[in-house]
Amino acid sequence: MVERSTSATTVTLLPGHSENSTEGGDPLASAMPDYDGKTLDAWFVADAVTELPDDLEAVREMRKHLPEYDEGLRQYRLANRIELSFSTPDGRTIVTPSVTRETNADEEPSYVGVEGEPGEENVVRDIVERDDLDWFDGADKLRADVTNKRFESDVAHEEVDGVEGVRAAVIFGGSDTYIEIMREKFYELGPIEFLETTGMDVEAVPAFIVQPPTMYTFLELAAMADGTTLARVWDVSPYPKHYLYVDERKRDETEFEEGGRLSGGEWRTNENANERFGQWVLEEQDLRSPFSPHTRAGYEHSVGHVSSVGPSPAMTHGEDGDDLTASAVASALPPLFPW
Repeated sequence: MVERSTSATTVTLLPGHSENSTEGGDPLASAMPDYDGKTLDAWFVADAVTELPDDLEAVREMRKHLPEYDEGLRQYRLANRIELSFSTPDGRTIVTPSVTRETNADEEPSYVGVEGEPGEENVVRDIVERDDLDWFDGADKLRADVTNKRFESDVAHEEVDGVEGVRAAVIFGGSDTYIEIMREKFYELGPIEFLETTGMDVEAVPAFIVQPPTMYTFLELAAMADGTTLARVWDVSPYPKHYLYVDERKRDETEFEEGGRLSGGEWRTNENANERFGQWVLEEQDLRSPFSPHTRAGYEHSVGHVSSVGPSPAMTHGEDGDDLTASAVASALPPLFPW
């Protein structure tokens, strides 16, 4: 009897450099747009790193330290994980009762941290500290909002050229809890009262507050009895950057310049907007997001087609087995939608 096991994890990174002003950092030194220093990059801290290491365990241990907080904060936005294992007596069939599937559904999401060392202007921190508003319960860091942003499949049993296997899929996403709360208040108060209450400028309340976008990955993992494995990330949010780790090692990543410009190039602090961020915000309102208000059938139709955000799958990694190739498995198995 042979035991087979494999895992795949996607990690979503919001790239940035040091935002610690007391140590020479720049509060606008991340891949978030800042709209003339009035919104996102001035409001929140990014992950203070521009590239993740090859070892997934090292990623889990990384922390950014800022004077605003008494603890280190995780240096990635989201992690989406699938683990599969089973027994095979002959490398062609699977012992069905031995099949297990695990995900990281119980993992706490990363914090969204509010920027704000002394002397830095920040409307969100002002709201946090105001006695007359309890929007954020006085919290300068809140867990990302992952409510109703997760779909998981059961284990699907497959057969390719006479070799049995299993696969599973998860779509997982998250959004900025502060932005989600501001959206509720925007509709509750109306645009004029919202602006008067917060003191924001009108240009500081763009589409990302009216309809907050979601960072997400659509991860699928297949394992065959002969040892063939295939991890595919069928779709990702166009913003920010995503990595694929298979069996704890970095195997693929999405294209993403620090500035997120579709034409390429590094982020410069005088660039207050960013093309890829704008594309991401618009995605939430059409068929390209699994969390859009449209039908799931529309999303399914869009996956697998080359679009303005790039080809599908967005990331992939396969290992050939004794009888099959990862390419043969990929050709035989279309996307497994987890709903």
